[in-house]
Amino acid sequence: MGTSTEGQPARALTAEVPPEVTSRPDEALGRHIRTARTAHNLTLEQLAERTGLSRSYLSNVERNVNSPTISTLRTILDALGVSLAQMFRTVEGERTLVVRPAERVEIARTGNDQVRYELLNPNPTGRLEMLIMKVAPGASSGLLPHTHVGEEVGFMVSGRLRYWVDGISYELSAGDSINYESSRPHRYENPGDETAVSVWALTPPSF
Repeated sequence: MGTSTEGQPARALTAEVPPEVTSRPDEALGRHIRTARTAHNLTLEQLAERTGLSRSYLSNVERNVNSPTISTLRTILDALGVSLAQMFRTVEGERTLVVRPAERVEIARTGNDQVRYELLNPNPTGRLEMLIMKVAPGASSGLLPHTHVGEEVGFMVSGRLRYWVDGISYELSAGDSINYESSRPHRYENPGDETAVSVWALTPPSF
């Protein structure tokens, strides 16, 4: 489900210019970053020195005033010496098995906040990732199809999506599902007048 540039197939989202990340209303992302920082006995000033980001910006990230891009988030995590998966582990170091709706991490495509993802397993240490995708009316993944390694399965919950795989168009509505190898050129758009909501399983994980 990655993006592409003209004349070149897109890579998996892990290798892309990243989308923006925002936390849910209970400030799950900012809270986890703050917890990881304090666990490493770092002040905001020290983290600012390690990342090259300003103290005020980092403070705003922890309070969810600012939403970092994935690349900025990775800079912060690298400075803390933790991965995205580790950040969402429990205090005891065990993997979090349950993610409540208010604890989901929400991700928007770069330059396009009309397409958003909610991670259902933000600490995928295995081979599978699941997410909810919400596409606003008229929004799309872009005019150019993209490819990357893996396999995807999508299930339409509500609304409509027009999906192209290998140049063939498929109309999807509530109850429909689609499955394809991610190496096949694909793109999508919402031709309807309501937000299209779908659930996706991807392997390997992209975020």
